[in-house]
Amino acid sequence: MTTILRKVGLVGFAALFAACASSPALKERVTLLPTPGDRILGERLIDAHYVVAGTLLHVERATLYEPLGGWLMRALLQEDGPPEAYEAKIQVDSVLKGGGQPKRLYVVFFAPHGNQLPAVGMSAIWIAHRRQLWRLAQSSHYGTPSDVGLALDSDDDIRPLDEWSQLRAVAQRLQLSHLW
Repeated sequence: MTTILRKVGLVGFAALFAACASSPALKERVTLLPTPGDRILGERLIDAHYVVAGTLLHVERATLYEPLGGWLMRALLQEDGPPEAYEAKIQVDSVLKGGGQPKRLYVVFFAPHGNQLPAVGMSAIWIAHRRQLWRLAQSSHYGTPSDVGLALDSDDDIRPLDEWSQLRAVAQRLQLSHLW
């Protein structure tokens, strides 16, 4: 029994080591891309958990990920305050990177108050990253709970559909093994 546990532990450690060791190798491949724009796309693709083409079905506020009193602080201090959190549901048409063939993706994104949001019905390429999402609305003096989920880091994670072939070429050049 002890040898089985030891072997399982060694296999787990080897898998963790291999996962950590592969990331710098991928990042070094970015320098092989010919243009600075491709290098930026390459870094986004390496970091992405999913890259999909799809249509935005639904967007709603996700106040769970916002600090309490955000609207009050904006009113009192007359400042922009923290960005507002939104949760989006995306109907997936094609997958460039990611496990399986999901029909829908649920992602969280943040936008400063007053910014234009992606419109429902918008078709685009969505680059979703796995992130730790802090439930700030449930914060207490005991701590802040969190979730691990998919998030859009910036406006650059929403790309026009006509960039699909460019993203595919960059991903193939980087030799990402989990491409579809």
